[in-house]
Amino acid sequence: MNSELDLESLRLKDWLEPPEKSDRIWFQKRGRVFEKILNGMLAKEQMEPRTSMRPSGEEIDGSFAIDESFYLLEAKWHSSPIPASSLYAFKGKVDGKLTGTVGVFFSMSDYSKEAVDALLYGKELNLILFGRDDLVLIEEGKIKLREAMRVKRRYASNYGQPFYPLKTCLSEVKASSEDTIDRDQGASWSILVEGESDVGAIEILLGRCGINARYNVVAAGGQLAVAQLAEHLMSNNQRHVAAIVTPISDAELQHEQISKLIDLGVEIVELKNGVEDWLDNYVSAEYHNATFMLTNRNGKMARRYARNADIEKLRSDNPKFEHFLHKLQGDAADSL
Repeated sequence: MNSELDLESLRLKDWLEPPEKSDRIWFQKRGRVFEKILNGMLAKEQMEPRTSMRPSGEEIDGSFAIDESFYLLEAKWHSSPIPASSLYAFKGKVDGKLTGTVGVFFSMSDYSKEAVDALLYGKELNLILFGRDDLVLIEEGKIKLREAMRVKRRYASNYGQPFYPLKTCLSEVKASSEDTIDRDQGASWSILVEGESDVGAIEILLGRCGINARYNVVAAGGQLAVAQLAEHLMSNNQRHVAAIVTPISDAELQHEQISKLIDLGVEIVELKNGVEDWLDNYVSAEYHNATFMLTNRNGKMARRYARNADIEKLRSDNPKFEHFLHKLQGDAADSL
């Protein structure tokens, strides 16, 4: 594993989960692998990468080109989601360059919900964001990096949002080529959640509820990104869209986002807490006390709670969620 050849043969998926008691050297090695893979992705599509590793071994700086357009690049693979401060710092660098310069941030640790939302309060949006799933899809050959840049830039131009999940783009392409299958097997649902850490928990929860409908759980990237992604999906003929949303500190902004979802005809499940805190209400005190000190990397705690929640009580306490489950099951039953 220490040789240059071995490093080049490894893939991002090989480094997603650190071994127990991983030391700093392991994380620095992972950073070097990330740089090589990212450089390889860019070079493969003639995008002229110029990158350098920072001394920490977990952060990469540089630039690349697409035809006559040049982009600043920053990439990180940390143990926690990228916070707003990191995006602000990168945006500051981009702001100081030639007018019209766009920065592209690649994060294998995804982003906090607050980080993506924070960019929307700025005067000018000049960042494009790639998350972990985006990079894995590119590495697996599901979409080319040039095409990924094109669809993300177009989405940012149309909706003023820095993050667009490639998972959604690919599901749209698949859905458009399977219209007859949709008619024969029932509608496919797009279920929007706010952050990547929520996706796994909701998928586990739906599985435990016995849902066998066709659905795709997608992270919008932040609280303020859900309505925009729903609008995009529905404008592209996705008729069955649901959104699981949590409280926004600004009540007026919350009302604005919910009203937009209602106007679009989105099925809304409005929670009183974040997904993890919501699920915590339905695990036993013994389980909570036994697990609260465990790692919460990439939403692990929410997934634990989803696996151990009292499903019957959760469903009876949350009529909007129960109503949504019935709609999902109804569509599945109609297709039989």
